[in-house]
Amino acid sequence: MNKLKIASIFIFTIVFLSSCRQNESEEQNVIAKAQVTVSKMSEGYLPDYIRLTGKTIYLNKSTLVAPISGYITKVNVRQGDKVRKGDLLFEMQTPEIYTLAQKDSNFINYGLIKIYAPVSGSLINLNIVDKSVFADKGTLICVLIASNDLKLQVNIPFAYNQFAKIGNTCKIILPDDKEIQGTFTKILPQIDEQTQTLKVLANINTGKFIPENMIVSVLLDKSIKHKAQILPKKCLQTDALMKKYWLMKIINDSVAVQTFVKVANQTQDSVEILSPQFADSDLFVSDGAYGLSDTVLIQINN
Repeated sequence: MNKLKIASIFIFTIVFLSSCRQNESEEQNVIAKAQVTVSKMSEGYLPDYIRLTGKTIYLNKSTLVAPISGYITKVNVRQGDKVRKGDLLFEMQTPEIYTLAQKDSNFINYGLIKIYAPVSGSLINLNIVDKSVFADKGTLICVLIASNDLKLQVNIPFAYNQFAKIGNTCKIILPDDKEIQGTFTKILPQIDEQTQTLKVLANINTGKFIPENMIVSVLLDKSIKHKAQILPKKCLQTDALMKKYWLMKIINDSVAVQTFVKVANQTQDSVEILSPQFADSDLFVSDGAYGLSDTVLIQINN
């Protein structure tokens, strides 16, 4: 009986040790893989911008003055109003007719001098806001800016004048971060003696009203349009001195290998890869690449 117990214990011990060795072997076969997401190359180019400062101006300002000495009998507008060419703005009467009209209503509509809007635009300066005001001949009544004559004035360093040729475009960033486009139309034949900058005018391509004297950012693209390999910037890895750049390229969907590259223009989100030339189907680690060794097993997350 004792021999049977001893034999049972011996068999149990052998089975238990064998099970432990099998579990250890299974644990050794589990290899850690880096969890990553990937991106593909796209084709295009990244602009290389020069950032300048510009100011909005209205070149065509119509100054309306009293055509006669007399009284204003009608004011149809208010400060800031938008008007169309031909709209009636004011009416006037000579002092004699105005005096008669005060005594006899039959003269109210007699001898009226009507003042119309010469262009479509907005009233930025209204000196007479109510009727029954006397105005001498030549008195400033209002200033009207033409809505279709908004310009951008940019002071461009002479060294960059080749990027501001007539017909070239630029990006305009408004104070609210909205982006619109401008087209250069005129280079003034004068250079600032102190700053050595040229005054260049551009049309602003927008349908909305923009006030005068607004300070905006102007971006000039000094690069030549070309075909380039574009990747999200988060794919790009570099050393501490930013002298070497590399990507983690995917091999067989399960291995990422370090691939050194040369880069060109960069933006906040994207980078141009100059060399080597990659295939359109190549994948690169975009998230999870930081700190990986030069060759590593990976698992791609969807």
